Amino acid sequence: MRESRTIATVLSILLAGIAGRLPAQTEAQSGSGKPLVEILLRQPLPADSEPKITVLSLRISPGLVAGAHTHVGPVFAYILQGEIENQVEPDPPKVYKPGEFFYEAPMHVHKLLRNLSQTEPANLIVFQAGNTGRAAPAIKTLLQEPLLSTANQELTLYRVTLPPEGLTETQAQSNPGALYVLEGNLETPGSTETYHAGEILVIPAKRAGFTLKNASSSEPAKVLLYQVSEKQEPTVAR
Repeated sequence: MRESRTIATVLSILLAGIAGRLPAQTEAQSGSGKPLVEILLRQPLPADSEPKITVLSLRISPGLVAGAHTHVGPVFAYILQGEIENQVEPDPPKVYKPGEFFYEAPMHVHKLLRNLSQTEPANLIVFQAGNTGRAAPAIKTLLQEPLLSTANQELTLYRVTLPPEGLTETQAQSNPGALYVLEGNLETPGSTETYHAGEILVIPAKRAGFTLKNASSSEPAKVLLYQVSEKQEPTVAR
Protein backbone atom coordinates (compact mmCIF):
# COMPACT_ATOMS: atom_id res chain seq x y z
CA MET A 1 0.00 0.00 0.00
CA ARG A 2 1.30 3.45 -0.82
CA GLU A 3 1.35 5.15 2.56
CA SER A 4 1.10 8.79 1.57
CA ARG A 5 0.86 10.97 -1.50
CA THR A 6 0.93 14.76 -1.21
CA ILE A 7 -1.52 16.27 -3.65
CA ALA A 8 -3.40 19.54 -3.85
CA THR A 9 -6.70 18.15 -2.58
CA VAL A 10 -9.02 19.70 -0.07
CA LEU A 11 -12.16 17.59 -0.20
CA SER A 12 -15.15 19.83 0.39
CA ILE A 13 -18.25 18.04 1.46
CA LEU A 14 -21.15 20.29 2.31
CA LEU A 15 -23.70 21.29 -0.31
CA ALA A 16 -23.97 24.94 -1.26
CA GLY A 17 -26.51 26.69 0.91
CA ILE A 18 -26.43 24.32 3.91
CA ALA A 19 -23.30 25.68 5.62
CA GLY A 20 -24.08 26.66 9.18
CA ARG A 21 -27.14 24.46 9.63
CA LEU A 22 -25.61 21.02 10.00
CA PRO A 23 -26.78 19.05 13.04
CA ALA A 24 -24.21 17.77 15.51
CA GLN A 25 -23.78 14.37 13.88
CA THR A 26 -25.16 13.99 10.36
CA GLU A 27 -26.47 15.87 7.36
CA ALA A 28 -27.09 13.61 4.37
CA GLN A 29 -27.95 14.19 0.76
CA SER A 30 -29.29 11.19 -1.12
CA GLY A 31 -31.25 10.32 -4.21
CA SER A 32 -29.80 13.23 -6.22
CA GLY A 33 -26.39 11.92 -7.24
CA LYS A 34 -24.70 14.08 -4.63
CA PRO A 35 -22.40 12.94 -1.80
CA LEU A 36 -23.75 11.46 1.41
CA VAL A 37 -22.03 13.46 4.15
CA GLU A 38 -21.69 12.42 7.80
CA ILE A 39 -20.02 14.42 10.54
CA LEU A 40 -18.69 11.67 12.81
CA LEU A 41 -16.72 13.73 15.33
CA ARG A 42 -15.97 17.43 15.89
CA GLN A 43 -13.85 18.79 18.74
CA PRO A 44 -11.78 21.93 19.42
CA LEU A 45 -8.02 21.78 19.03
CA PRO A 46 -6.30 23.02 22.21
CA ALA A 47 -4.36 26.18 21.36
CA ASP A 48 -1.27 24.89 23.19
CA SER A 49 -1.13 21.63 21.17
CA GLU A 50 2.05 20.67 19.40
CA PRO A 51 1.36 21.95 15.84
CA LYS A 52 1.06 18.68 13.93
CA ILE A 53 -1.42 15.99 13.00
CA THR A 54 -0.74 12.28 12.64
CA VAL A 55 -2.66 9.40 11.07
CA LEU A 56 -1.87 5.98 12.50
CA SER A 57 -2.80 2.39 11.70
CA LEU A 58 -3.40 0.29 14.83
CA ARG A 59 -3.47 -3.51 14.63
CA ILE A 60 -4.69 -5.34 17.74
CA SER A 61 -3.82 -9.03 17.93
CA PRO A 62 -6.53 -11.62 18.78
CA GLY A 63 -7.50 -11.40 22.45
CA LEU A 64 -5.03 -8.58 23.16
CA VAL A 65 -5.81 -6.01 25.86
CA ALA A 66 -3.91 -2.71 25.58
CA GLY A 67 -2.68 -1.06 28.78
CA ALA A 68 -4.08 2.17 30.25
CA HIS A 69 -2.59 5.40 28.87
CA THR A 70 -3.33 9.05 28.11
CA HIS A 71 -2.68 11.43 25.19
CA VAL A 72 -2.02 15.16 25.42
CA GLY A 73 -3.99 15.87 22.23
CA PRO A 74 -7.42 14.86 20.89
CA VAL A 75 -7.71 11.38 19.34
CA PHE A 76 -10.36 10.17 16.86
CA ALA A 77 -10.41 6.40 16.21
CA TYR A 78 -12.37 4.52 13.51
CA ILE A 79 -12.80 0.73 13.47
CA LEU A 80 -11.90 -0.81 10.11
CA GLN A 81 -11.96 -4.52 11.01
CA GLY A 82 -12.95 -6.65 13.99
CA GLU A 83 -14.88 -6.01 17.17
CA ILE A 84 -13.35 -4.25 20.16
CA GLU A 85 -14.27 -3.32 23.71
CA ASN A 86 -13.13 0.18 24.56
CA GLN A 87 -13.26 2.51 27.57
CA VAL A 88 -12.14 6.12 27.90
CA GLU A 89 -12.83 7.54 31.35
CA PRO A 90 -15.25 8.72 32.62
CA ASP A 91 -17.41 6.71 30.20
CA PRO A 92 -18.24 3.02 30.78
CA PRO A 93 -16.87 0.25 28.51
CA LYS A 94 -18.54 -0.06 25.10
CA VAL A 95 -18.31 -2.52 22.21
CA TYR A 96 -17.47 -1.10 18.75
CA LYS A 97 -17.83 -2.76 15.34
CA PRO A 98 -16.50 -1.87 11.86
CA GLY A 99 -17.70 1.54 10.74
CA GLU A 100 -18.05 2.81 14.32
CA PHE A 101 -15.75 5.31 16.02
CA PHE A 102 -14.80 6.87 19.34
CA TYR A 103 -13.22 10.03 20.76
CA GLU A 104 -10.40 10.22 23.29
CA ALA A 105 -10.23 13.61 25.03
CA PRO A 106 -6.83 15.09 25.96
CA MET A 107 -5.41 13.58 29.16
CA HIS A 108 -8.46 11.37 29.81
CA VAL A 109 -7.39 7.86 30.76
CA HIS A 110 -7.85 5.38 27.93
CA LYS A 111 -8.44 2.55 30.35
CA LEU A 112 -9.33 -0.39 28.10
CA LEU A 113 -8.87 -1.47 24.48
CA ARG A 114 -9.58 -5.16 23.89
CA ASN A 115 -9.89 -7.24 20.74
CA LEU A 116 -12.93 -9.44 21.41
CA SER A 117 -11.91 -12.06 18.84
CA GLN A 118 -9.59 -14.90 19.81
CA THR A 119 -8.76 -15.73 16.19
CA GLU A 120 -8.79 -12.53 14.07
CA PRO A 121 -6.97 -9.20 14.45
CA ALA A 122 -8.78 -5.89 14.81
CA ASN A 123 -7.67 -2.89 12.76
CA LEU A 124 -8.24 0.77 13.54
CA ILE A 125 -7.26 4.01 11.87
CA VAL A 126 -6.40 6.76 14.34
CA PHE A 127 -6.37 10.51 13.70
CA GLN A 128 -4.39 12.40 16.33
CA ALA A 129 -3.41 16.02 16.96
CA GLY A 130 -0.34 17.06 18.92
CA ASN A 131 2.26 14.79 20.50
CA THR A 132 1.79 11.12 19.57
CA GLY A 133 3.71 9.71 22.56
CA ARG A 134 5.91 6.63 22.40
CA ALA A 135 5.87 4.31 19.41
CA ALA A 136 4.57 0.73 19.73
CA PRO A 137 5.05 -2.32 17.46
CA ALA A 138 1.31 -2.51 16.68
CA ILE A 139 1.19 1.13 15.55
CA LYS A 140 2.22 2.26 12.07
CA THR A 141 2.47 5.93 11.10
CA LEU A 142 0.70 6.55 7.79
CA LEU A 143 1.01 10.32 7.65
CA GLN A 144 2.33 13.22 9.70
CA GLU A 145 1.93 16.89 8.79
CA PRO A 146 2.82 20.17 10.55
CA LEU A 147 0.04 22.66 11.23
CA LEU A 148 0.26 26.32 10.31
CA SER A 149 -1.64 27.39 13.43
CA THR A 150 -3.37 25.94 16.48
CA ALA A 151 -5.24 29.12 17.45
CA ASN A 152 -9.04 29.00 17.07
CA GLN A 153 -8.92 25.65 15.26
CA GLU A 154 -11.22 22.65 15.38
CA LEU A 155 -10.89 19.04 14.27
CA THR A 156 -13.61 17.31 12.27
CA LEU A 157 -13.84 13.72 11.07
CA TYR A 158 -16.21 13.25 8.14
CA ARG A 159 -17.33 10.11 6.32
CA VAL A 160 -18.29 10.85 2.72
CA THR A 161 -19.95 8.41 0.32
CA LEU A 162 -19.67 9.29 -3.36
CA PRO A 163 -22.25 7.80 -5.74
CA PRO A 164 -21.06 6.12 -8.95
CA GLU A 165 -19.09 8.68 -10.99
CA GLY A 166 -19.83 11.26 -8.27
CA LEU A 167 -17.63 14.36 -8.01
CA THR A 168 -16.34 16.56 -5.18
CA GLU A 169 -14.74 19.96 -5.58
CA THR A 170 -12.30 21.66 -3.25
CA GLN A 171 -12.25 24.72 -1.03
CA ALA A 172 -9.26 26.15 0.81
CA GLN A 173 -8.90 25.48 4.54
CA SER A 174 -6.64 27.15 7.10
CA ASN A 175 -4.62 24.01 7.91
CA PRO A 176 -3.63 20.75 6.23
CA GLY A 177 -5.68 17.63 6.76
CA ALA A 178 -5.92 14.05 5.53
CA LEU A 179 -8.17 11.90 3.38
CA TYR A 180 -8.29 8.10 3.79
CA VAL A 181 -9.96 5.92 1.14
CA LEU A 182 -12.24 3.38 2.83
CA GLU A 183 -13.85 1.78 -0.22
CA GLY A 184 -13.61 2.07 -3.98
CA ASN A 185 -11.31 4.00 -6.27
CA LEU A 186 -10.98 7.74 -6.77
CA GLU A 187 -9.46 9.53 -9.74
CA THR A 188 -8.58 13.08 -10.69
CA PRO A 189 -10.27 14.18 -13.94
CA GLY A 190 -7.65 14.93 -16.58
CA SER A 191 -5.03 12.78 -14.83
CA THR A 192 -4.08 9.11 -14.78
CA GLU A 193 -3.73 9.18 -10.97
CA THR A 194 -6.04 6.77 -9.11
CA TYR A 195 -6.37 6.31 -5.35
CA HIS A 196 -7.42 2.93 -3.95
CA ALA A 197 -8.88 1.64 -0.69
CA GLY A 198 -6.33 1.87 2.13
CA GLU A 199 -4.46 4.84 0.65
CA ILE A 200 -4.13 8.21 2.32
CA LEU A 201 -3.70 11.66 0.80
CA VAL A 202 -2.26 14.81 2.34
CA ILE A 203 -4.63 17.76 2.07
CA PRO A 204 -2.51 20.93 1.84
CA ALA A 205 -3.69 24.12 3.50
CA LYS A 206 -4.99 27.09 1.54
CA ARG A 207 -5.45 25.20 -1.72
CA ALA A 208 -8.69 24.97 -3.67
CA GLY A 209 -10.14 24.05 -7.03
CA PHE A 210 -9.17 20.37 -7.19
CA THR A 211 -11.73 17.69 -8.08
CA LEU A 212 -11.94 14.02 -7.10
CA LYS A 213 -14.23 11.58 -8.88
CA ASN A 214 -15.54 8.12 -8.03
CA ALA A 215 -13.91 6.01 -10.76
CA SER A 216 -16.69 3.40 -10.74
CA SER A 217 -19.83 3.69 -12.87
CA SER A 218 -21.71 1.16 -10.73
CA GLU A 219 -20.38 1.16 -7.14
CA PRO A 220 -20.13 3.92 -4.51
CA ALA A 221 -16.81 5.04 -3.04
CA LYS A 222 -16.30 5.96 0.60
CA VAL A 223 -13.67 8.14 2.29
CA LEU A 224 -12.78 9.54 5.70
CA LEU A 225 -11.81 13.21 5.79
CA TYR A 226 -9.86 14.54 8.79
CA GLN A 227 -10.00 18.32 8.58
CA VAL A 228 -8.26 21.00 10.64
CA SER A 229 -9.96 24.36 10.12
CA GLU A 230 -10.84 27.61 11.83
CA LYS A 231 -13.93 27.34 13.98
CA GLN A 232 -17.05 27.97 11.89
CA GLU A 233 -14.98 27.99 8.69
CA PRO A 234 -17.40 27.07 5.87
CA THR A 235 -16.95 24.14 3.51
CA VAL A 236 -18.90 24.02 0.27
CA ALA A 237 -19.28 21.20 -2.28
CA ARG A 238 -20.45 21.54 -5.85
